[in-house]
Amino acid sequence: MGVAIVGWAHLPFGRLDGLSLEDLITQAAREAMAHAGVDGEAVDGVWLGNLNGGFTPDIFASSLALHADPGLRWKPAVRLENACASGSAAVYAACDAVAAGRARVALVVGAEKMTAVSGADVTRILGQCAYSAEAGTPPGGFPGIFADIAQRYFAQHGDRSDALARIAAKNHANGVGNPYAHLRRDLGFEFCNTTSDKNPMIAPPRR
Repeated sequence: MGVAIVGWAHLPFGRLDGLSLEDLITQAAREAMAHAGVDGEAVDGVWLGNLNGGFTPDIFASSLALHADPGLRWKPAVRLENACASGSAAVYAACDAVAAGRARVALVVGAEKMTAVSGADVTRILGQCAYSAEAGTPPGGFPGIFADIAQRYFAQHGDRSDALARIAAKNHANGVGNPYAHLRRDLGFEFCNTTSDKNPMIAPPRR
């Protein structure tokens, strides 16, 4: 059986202090189902991409999607966690279910609420998204791994910190024209290339 995306929705990135993780999930689910022209009764299962890791107390978050539509009650729901690829994992798992004939209509939602904890806790949680036996001491995780790769590259090809800063500056500049972007501000090369309180060194040479 072929698989097709027939509806979608996207909430803006940002603090969204007035919205809980449940609010984000249910709002996105309702808008996606409305765009697809289906209700909860037509949905055969829910796949939620959500890392969490301590951002919110809602560890069993897949059940939150059931509040988006009364017709979703008793429909199977599962949470997929795969670090930065949690959303992609949910899409692929839902596609597998459709292709296998176990579902005809799948509802996939990706959601993360990262602003209910401090910035330091966000850094700690994201830093733990790796194999702990190899991640080393703080900052550890992916930041530490990427920093180690950069250091070894610099050792062979020379310091390229300015290139990393230009990439960051380019990404921020692109965000200005993206209505869904979290930071819609062009920070410029000098800011991205300079360590400061607002641009701290996370794992040298990565800020």
